[in-house]
Amino acid sequence: MRGGAGGLHRGSARLPRRALPRADRRGGAVSGVTAVITGGASGIGAAVVESLAADGVRCVVVDLAEPAAPVAGVEYLSADVSTEEGNQALLDGLAGRGIARVEHLVHCAAVLHYSSFRETERAAWQRVLRVNLEGTIAITQTLVPLMGSGGRIVLFASGTVFKGPPNVFAYAASKAGVIGFARCLASELGDDGITVNVVAPGITATPMSELMSETEEANIAGRAIRRRAVPQDIVGSVRFLLSDAAAFVTGQTLCVDGGSVKH
Repeated sequence: MRGGAGGLHRGSARLPRRALPRADRRGGAVSGVTAVITGGASGIGAAVVESLAADGVRCVVVDLAEPAAPVAGVEYLSADVSTEEGNQALLDGLAGRGIARVEHLVHCAAVLHYSSFRETERAAWQRVLRVNLEGTIAITQTLVPLMGSGGRIVLFASGTVFKGPPNVFAYAASKAGVIGFARCLASELGDDGITVNVVAPGITATPMSELMSETEEANIAGRAIRRRAVPQDIVGSVRFLLSDAAAFVTGQTLCVDGGSVKH
């Protein structure tokens, strides 16, 4: 995914409160609502899409990449949501599908540049910050006006924020920014009944993690649960944060890494 600063400006008027359908009996995600999932064509995002779609959630996937394994009933939209044009394309795509309200945003899309601080050119680290941090702010600013009371925002950070490994300084910095943004946004949106939380996975078996394969063995050795993480290991945390069970949880960061980071 490529990025640029989102520039859509919204008013600061308080959002109308809207009731949402009740959570399903399994205590997972809410069925009968619409979820926008970025980065849902592969990796963790794709696993989230598959799980939510199975529960009857209307899923709109936003990704520049083609889905590796399209899920039946899921709608796919190509847009770069780190740019103003991409966010407008998202709004147009939703309107064209008759979607006037979005209850859930799961923002998984990100990029990683794996290189030492001394060897990383300015353009490379600026792109990471632009896509991962500015893109997060941009799409959230785009979709919050479509949410009502009971809305759920789940953003993605990374265990690198807490562990500080080498060669990913821009990625870790961008994800630390996401955590700070989520905390502030949670304070602002609480009165509107919208929760904002962050999932911070450890290294997980995804296309992106292949860039960090040289550190995976040491990472697994440092976990309480010593095995390789797969995308399905992360899905449960997202489902919880989208559910009614998490209605009183906001501004939090949940590390899902097999006990690599311990708070």
